[in-house]
Amino acid sequence: MLTSTFSHKELVHFAFNNIALASFGTVIASAMGPEQFTAFYLTAGVFSSFASQAFARVFPTLLIPSLGASGAVYGVVGATMLLYPNAPLAIILIPFVSFPISVLFPAMMAFDLIGLVRRWKGINHVAHLAGGLFGLAYVMWGKAVWTQLVQFQSARRAKKNAGRLN
Repeated sequence: MLTSTFSHKELVHFAFNNIALASFGTVIASAMGPEQFTAFYLTAGVFSSFASQAFARVFPTLLIPSLGASGAVYGVVGATMLLYPNAPLAIILIPFVSFPISVLFPAMMAFDLIGLVRRWKGINHVAHLAGGLFGLAYVMWGKAVWTQLVQFQSARRAKKNAGRLN
């Protein structure tokens, strides 16, 4: 599931994901710090891939390959929406026009929900929805979990180092 996050079938898909990641990822990485952002991004990718595969097991006729970083990127965009709700977001098909991310991101999620229900092909709507929801959930609750993990790891290292000194 992790490797599919870094694989892309088409160059255009790869390019769009990287443009979006460069646009939003730097902002979120600055807010979270590089270590937390890396953990967030990788987990968003694995979570969205897992959700896509789990959905395909329940609804095998809707199977679509889970390939690409779109789910992880949606997680980054969702996190951006909660942290910076007035940030401008443009649609590549409508040049020179931007909307607040707090308007456009829910519209993107609604598009994917409609696409899932209507069984539109060619886009992994489940991965997009799962990644977006993961990004929202991470901003709301992830900081507390991250802090606990860091504290646990620090205590573990301190205990290990104390054992070496004795």
